[in-house]
Amino acid sequence: MEELRDKNGLTEAEFLAAYKPGDYPRPCLTADVLMLAPGKDLSALKILLIRRGGHPFLGSWALPGGFVNPDETTYQAAGRELEEETGLKNVFLDQVYTFSKPGRDPRGWVVSVAYMALTREPALVSGLDDATDAAWFDLEFTDSCIHLSNGNPRDEIRYNLTSETFRNGALCYRNFVPQLASSARLAFDHVEVIIESMKKLREKLMYSDMAFCMAGTEFTLPDLQAIYEILLGRSLYKANFRKMIAGRLERVGTRGKSIVGHRMSELYRLKAGE
Repeated sequence: MEELRDKNGLTEAEFLAAYKPGDYPRPCLTADVLMLAPGKDLSALKILLIRRGGHPFLGSWALPGGFVNPDETTYQAAGRELEEETGLKNVFLDQVYTFSKPGRDPRGWVVSVAYMALTREPALVSGLDDATDAAWFDLEFTDSCIHLSNGNPRDEIRYNLTSETFRNGALCYRNFVPQLASSARLAFDHVEVIIESMKKLREKLMYSDMAFCMAGTEFTLPDLQAIYEILLGRSLYKANFRKMIAGRLERVGTRGKSIVGHRMSELYRLKAGE
């Protein structure tokens, strides 16, 4: 069979032999991770940040992440960077969005693929590799602000949010525009990563099983509802919540003490996938 030739008369093999990637500008590629965990009493949402040990944004808090190696996917890079900078591994990762706004990184043309990670509890972490510190912050995300705090006033980070409407073809959608309102700030455009991640999480939460990554293998219904509520940022009606999740659960056959209310309740687990 005769090989296909392009408009210049070249076969694919001939085209690739003459192709020079350096003739075209290429971006660097990074992966960043927004990692969330419930507080120990299930009353607050925690986010993991690292303190940058090098330029740019030296000393600023940031999401864990770094450059993708040529021999790995962005998913693999996200997991590797999370482990290298914090010591955490084998966590749930879900791709959120690709951030490519010009000027987002002062080092040059850098595109980042953001991932969301969910875990059961805020495990002990330490700053490793090029991070000088790692810490869990309380995360408050509302329609008017993003507030990050770890008990140290110097590290407190706040962004005020305004709502703007954007058009995408025939559709209009609402998004948040952040404005720094504290002396400390997040590095790069990581506040926008938080916004997009939390929006996606709240949109998917009611029809996906993502919240169970925070509940552990066995859990009580009061505790599971508390996890949904801190992720959504609002209270849920008990009857409606239990109706929504009823088909996803199975009874364990034993009872355990709920974190919420400290009462003995029936234990459940997520049904195994069919």
